[in-house]
Amino acid sequence: MQKFRRYLAYKVDPLFQYRRFCGSRSSASSDDWWSPALILAILNSIPGWGNVRGIFVDFSTTQLSLGDNAVALTMAVDGKNFDVKNATYNILGSNETHHAMWSAATSQTLVIPFKMARYSSPSPVIICISPQFVAEQWQMFLMHVHTAHRFGGHLHVYITSIVRSYFDLMKEYERQGYMTMDFWLRMKFANSETPYFEPNGNIEWRNQASAETDCLLQYKEAAEYIAFFDMDDILFPKNHATYLEEFNAEWLIQPNASSLLYGRREHEFVKAETLSSFSFHELVTSLRSSKLVKRGKVVVKPTRYNSTWIHYSQHEDHSTRRRIDSPSLVHVQRPLQKHSSNNMTKLWRMEFGPLNETIREKDVLAIEEDFWRMRNQSIIQEIAKILPSTDFYLPIVFKCYYDAFYGPVMVEKTGLHHCPNADLCDLPQREDYKCVHSDAEYYSGPNTKPFTFHWSSRSRWSYDIGCYQ
Repeated sequence: MQKFRRYLAYKVDPLFQYRRFCGSRSSASSDDWWSPALILAILNSIPGWGNVRGIFVDFSTTQLSLGDNAVALTMAVDGKNFDVKNATYNILGSNETHHAMWSAATSQTLVIPFKMARYSSPSPVIICISPQFVAEQWQMFLMHVHTAHRFGGHLHVYITSIVRSYFDLMKEYERQGYMTMDFWLRMKFANSETPYFEPNGNIEWRNQASAETDCLLQYKEAAEYIAFFDMDDILFPKNHATYLEEFNAEWLIQPNASSLLYGRREHEFVKAETLSSFSFHELVTSLRSSKLVKRGKVVVKPTRYNSTWIHYSQHEDHSTRRRIDSPSLVHVQRPLQKHSSNNMTKLWRMEFGPLNETIREKDVLAIEEDFWRMRNQSIIQEIAKILPSTDFYLPIVFKCYYDAFYGPVMVEKTGLHHCPNADLCDLPQREDYKCVHSDAEYYSGPNTKPFTFHWSSRSRWSYDIGCYQ
């Protein structure tokens, strides 16, 4: 058994650029925020970066990129009530019990469970999908999961809440090796002895960047490349048959690159209402492209990345971020229903024309064949009977996001200062529309300074919480 005893002084850097926005809605000051911080430590040297989540500790002796016996803790920190920039934390650890000892400056100690990094990967290319909530767009999932499978990618999808039938569909794809489902939990405190700003509403985009960083840390020693996409960001390689070959070729051009940045071109498509009428060929035929290419997403070489934001790492040397002009990600943010007024398209108007991305016919045929193989299985056919045929939550969430962020900040440019977060979206519940929600056991440590540590363990799927964020 290996045990490590040493006092570690960590540098904790805020990751996001939205400090002045992410404040308590009831606070008098505009710079109150939950500051994301990722602490990385190697017992021989102590670098620091920034990001978010409960805890990730790895005492592996074979770390290639961080060094041996690396420790990584990703946390959301109340950076208004406490100055944690130069705080000192002490850690004792064992890699046999999968627990770490957290010791604050007051010398109080508690035991925190941690998880080990992965040392094998289902694919050389992992696609980390940001957390899904009130997820119902199964057509978009099918488009993405079969495309990724065709080109040698494996989806790792974080889930907060998802419509029950869609959950069952995703579970079957997980069972057959197409993807991995992971829990994404709301931050909850079992006990707090001091006032605090509610974390979920005062951190950027539902703590999305920490999910991406968690995924990076999980596969850092196992995958050759890791992509950080949303479910509606789909990459079709242009020059090679697989993602691996495409990315290898780009790195041959710039060997010192830490990431590839793909722009996201807006698209709309007409989606099938039932699984029996779903056709990948028809979906691609209905795709229409916009001239608008939005801020991109990255594919990274994990040995050169220690944390990330929702688009890319704020700590990356820009000279090593390789921009890819073509192809762009097919950003299918606007799925259209066949028998609907599609009112959300009137809220945020865009011009669309012919498809402006390369999707090879042989790939379309292969993906269609793969989908039919899955669709014809009896278990999939049973799930298909209860998949939603119309949108319920998508237009609600779209309008809420537009009102909370896209409209005032990105479109109308009013300069309103607020946290880019839609945690207060009103999500109505329906008796006939049940969701599966991530849940866990929540714990709080003793009241310590500079802050009290809260964490969770024994994550599980709950069928009783409802369709919420």
